[in-house]
Amino acid sequence: MSESEGPEIDNPGGLLPLTASAEVQGQVPPRLLRQLLRRAPEAAQIPLFRNYVLGLAPLALGSWMQLVALGYLTLQVTGSAAAVGLVGAADGIPAVLLSLPAGVAGDRHSRRAVLMGASAAMGLTALGLALAAALDRATLPVLLGAAICFGSADAFDAPTRQALVADIVPSRQLMGAAALTATVGSVTRIVGPAVGGVLLATLGPASCFLAMAFSVVPFLVVLLLSHWPVVPVVAARLGTVRRMVEGLRWSRADAASRTVLIASLALGVLGIGYMPYLPVFNRELLHGGGQVLGLMYSVGGIGAMVGGIGLSLMSRRLRQDRLLLGSAPLYALSLFGLTRATTLALALPCLAGISLGFLGASTAMLTVLQARAPGEMRARVLSLYTLTFAGGGPLGTLVYAGASRIVPLFDAIAGGAVVVGLILLWSGSHRALRRLN
Repeated sequence: MSESEGPEIDNPGGLLPLTASAEVQGQVPPRLLRQLLRRAPEAAQIPLFRNYVLGLAPLALGSWMQLVALGYLTLQVTGSAAAVGLVGAADGIPAVLLSLPAGVAGDRHSRRAVLMGASAAMGLTALGLALAAALDRATLPVLLGAAICFGSADAFDAPTRQALVADIVPSRQLMGAAALTATVGSVTRIVGPAVGGVLLATLGPASCFLAMAFSVVPFLVVLLLSHWPVVPVVAARLGTVRRMVEGLRWSRADAASRTVLIASLALGVLGIGYMPYLPVFNRELLHGGGQVLGLMYSVGGIGAMVGGIGLSLMSRRLRQDRLLLGSAPLYALSLFGLTRATTLALALPCLAGISLGFLGASTAMLTVLQARAPGEMRARVLSLYTLTFAGGGPLGTLVYAGASRIVPLFDAIAGGAVVVGLILLWSGSHRALRRLN
């Protein structure tokens, strides 16, 4: 018996090697496991990146739980749907106002220090909100203040985190790293609201905020104990505004970055702006209730998770331009199809396709910016990318609301889907992106 076959199971003919037994018992065959490991992103073999992902996962889970609880508590305290929207806007506005200054901070100071400060602010805000909820002190001003604190911390967190990943992962491995982090985000997007709902029903909103506060700890530990690379910082010869302008000028001058940022703005405005109208889709096209709406949101998370796993396994062979070219028609046709779906059986595949297309397009664009931007400019360039989504989504919602006064809402969104698809195709076929490969 060869060593590769392993020891045989005690049976009369001695014909079943251990590998066959594993398949019979439903276990993963060693050969399949080895193939999966060979296809896994190379970034997963970097210990520092693995620590980063392990620390990030609890934080992402806590963030989704906190998001669910914040809306629930606002409605419980005020009884007003308008107040829920106001608190949601309070969370998003700081991202629009602070993204560019946050990019300057991420380039001017230690990225680890910026992330530790942002994470600590999130944890302390969540802890204060947990106390306010437990003591029945969670008034609307308190909730608005907490939402502003969360949004402000996130404005500094997002571009600095993305820049930090590019500091520790080689350029050729960035797509796999982005796919892995997207997979983690998709899993927490599915699990977080479910766990948050259970905690809300059993222990109340304070428990969700407390869970958010504790979820910050693993990420802080990773940031504190790991040895992060030191990125050279240019001497502080420029003020904040001039540094912001410097980042804008570099992004405009670099053809690949400029092309990607235009595409991300289109995707942020016309591609994400439809999301607040999902309840309208549910009511007017599908004639569904709360369970159908919940299923629609869940399918989006499942589609993104499946796409993230697929991208992770294929990341070694994918090119950014081809990924963007493939994602463009998938996203556009899926969003267009959703506006024409009249049954749940038609709507669910469209929602999954939207998630897959968005994940592919955003992964391609993010990796281009991470790889192109110089280390001392990286956070500022990535702050522009986060700004296109943070500000583009609310702007797109307003654009569709205005367009619905002229044409039916679903026709306006269908037109937006076509425009997004064309711009993504233009970006993916641009010679600046083709030259990167």
